[in-house]
Amino acid sequence: MADVHVGAMVLRRISEAPNAPAIRRRVNGTYADVSWGDLGKRMANIASGILTAMEVEDRAAVAILGNTSDDWIACDFALLSVGLRTVPVYASLLPDETGYVHVDTGAVLTIVEDGDQLDKIREMQKGFSFFDKDYTPADLKLKRIVVMNPNGVEPADDWESLADLETRGAAQLTDTADDRKRRADAVRRDEVCTYTYTSGTTGPPKGVIQTHENMLSMIENIATTGMFDESIKAGGLFLFLPLAHSFGRLIEFSSPFFDAPIVISGIPTLGDDLRDARPGFIPAAPRVYEKMKAKVETAVAGASPIRQALFRWAIATGKDTIPYTSTGTEFPFFLGLRYGIADRLVLSKLRVRLGMDRAGTLLSGSAPLNPDVHSFFLAMGLSLLEAYGLTETCPGLTSNQPGKLKIGTVGPIIPGVTIKIAEDGEILAKGPNITSGYLNRPDATAEAFNDEGWFLTGDLGSMDSDGFVKITGRKKELIKTSGGKYVAPNKIEGRLKNHVLIQEAVIIGDTRNYCTSLIAIDTEELEPWAAARGIANDPHSDAVKAEVQKHVDEVNSGLASFESIKYFELVPEPMSIENGLLTASMKVKRKVVVERYADLVESMYSGKSKG
Repeated sequence: MADVHVGAMVLRRISEAPNAPAIRRRVNGTYADVSWGDLGKRMANIASGILTAMEVEDRAAVAILGNTSDDWIACDFALLSVGLRTVPVYASLLPDETGYVHVDTGAVLTIVEDGDQLDKIREMQKGFSFFDKDYTPADLKLKRIVVMNPNGVEPADDWESLADLETRGAAQLTDTADDRKRRADAVRRDEVCTYTYTSGTTGPPKGVIQTHENMLSMIENIATTGMFDESIKAGGLFLFLPLAHSFGRLIEFSSPFFDAPIVISGIPTLGDDLRDARPGFIPAAPRVYEKMKAKVETAVAGASPIRQALFRWAIATGKDTIPYTSTGTEFPFFLGLRYGIADRLVLSKLRVRLGMDRAGTLLSGSAPLNPDVHSFFLAMGLSLLEAYGLTETCPGLTSNQPGKLKIGTVGPIIPGVTIKIAEDGEILAKGPNITSGYLNRPDATAEAFNDEGWFLTGDLGSMDSDGFVKITGRKKELIKTSGGKYVAPNKIEGRLKNHVLIQEAVIIGDTRNYCTSLIAIDTEELEPWAAARGIANDPHSDAVKAEVQKHVDEVNSGLASFESIKYFELVPEPMSIENGLLTASMKVKRKVVVERYADLVESMYSGKSKG
């Protein structure tokens, strides 16, 4: 029987497997498990504490502001278990955008990670301006703040700690039992579960309405693809992605459905966490896999010539197996022997070194995966699957699957979803996982669907005779040169970023007679790269420019003449959320980048470029 709502799914798992691990997180430097039973007790205490903290209307919105943690998950599950609507907020957002999300959703309570996030809420409460509109304190409905980690925070009347809230809730469990059950029983599958905000690259972010049906149907349909099989349970679901992102939320909700623990991690400790936890399922953006590949190759470059040759042979042998693993067919006899030797001598050791020796599935999403990176991981004996979707599709539409994979595509359609390609190449979709629209934005909702009810993804693509979908670009981001040629910048940018030194790249060429690029150097990767060559750690050195030029030439060799990059310029610093060039979900703000570096752009079209 299908679960009625996400909270009910979590409670079912708690009832069915109270002793099984629910969350795996570091305690004093070592990973330790929290059982479903213990998590359930904590959820009840949190829910009881919230309902006794103030008057909370049924289906009220509650914001959670912080990085991925076991506290975040416990609060989210607790809120959903009593029918409240959660509003995940990126920890990196500034006070003005944080305030906008609170006003838009009418959030009555906010749970923040620490003192820094508390300061952000206090600043927001003074009033703010966002996209040329002023908001006053009266526009906010916020009544209470809860702080997960209050270390260093001065006591005050405007907040209480999560620990205190849980203690109060535990003392009043009996008093709140009937109310908690009433609220849980009243939730319907078609009701709002959460509001997830899309990145606002050109305007205010849009709150995507995601119902329990949207979320549950996605997980239920994925269950038929084989991506979440029994092999992932022991290692668990690795989660370093922000929970304000639909990709991260899918992993969070998949845990109780598939009875697999969530393994908590974070970007700063990702490598160590992988090696220590050895997870069974690893979801990540392509950039993570690109960096892993680059680190392996950098380490090999410092090895002896014999080891380098052995590595190249093993990877080449692994690549020979891809046509068979991609279709779920057995290796020819002699290839099987050769691969067995390569695996024993090299490939298995690489998997151990990366912490992926018991990984059943690696999933790549949110941006295009470079085919060279994809084939590298497949060659290592890892099932790396590229998928595609949007926040509005909660979040999947297509995915490569075990034994059903094509490099360079985002796979076949996920069961339950319907896709068609419009005459202009745009991908259109229908399905139970697709949002009904945007909160308080009827204009944007109307623009997102056509008259026949198809959701307009804004992505351009094609579908082959086997049903595999390929993404060719973003409809609104297509560049039209002055010669009338259309260029898909995403494709070229993805190829440019397949170099350890390139953090971000932005292609320019709209209404121009040729294409150029602004390129940001990855300063973290530059240091070991420069050290290995005995040169200065300078992102604007001649050596770096020469290396980038060499890579640009390689990329150009695979492009048509009208889309090749004639010039490039290196921007002064990496693109980041903090300097306003990336959104909270790490997408480049193209317009902002071009405007900020207008002088560099013009130099590439006036003959003054040094790139």
